[in-house]
Amino acid sequence: MVERFIVACYGIVLKDHCLLMVRQGKGHWAGKWILPGGKLESGETLEACVEREIFEETCCRAKAVRQLATISSYSPESLFEKQVVLVFYLCEYLEGEPVRGDGVRAAAWIGEDQFTRLAINETVPQQVFNAVSSACLDTSRFPAVFFNFAGPRGEPLQVK
Repeated sequence: MVERFIVACYGIVLKDHCLLMVRQGKGHWAGKWILPGGKLESGETLEACVEREIFEETCCRAKAVRQLATISSYSPESLFEKQVVLVFYLCEYLEGEPVRGDGVRAAAWIGEDQFTRLAINETVPQQVFNAVSSACLDTSRFPAVFFNFAGPRGEPLQVK
């Protein structure tokens, strides 16, 4: 039986055909490039969590627009038996330029080619890649998302 549940919210923030990302400083994804986000605080809404975490990690302001996906992640090799619920939001960029903030090694705008290289090199966790590529491939629901994520023959990229 799982002893602990953690809820974490992550934001997909786009500006000028680039995605706001951070290089995680510690924890399960240390050294990986992920979306800005983090743990829900007591009494906080999911939207407030993602907006706060984006600002704390990048000094950029964004507004949560729409919840995209929620996935459950179980990590039996962690110190504590825990189930993590990851909630992904499409966010509207408001202002600011990425500056390394709390708990991260770097913050940057990442273009599609760089994101794809990071994903292929396994520097982007599969859960993050899946959330971003799903949002970008669903142009009927998210016409403002500009990434393509098509492989050389037009099929979606597969990351192992």
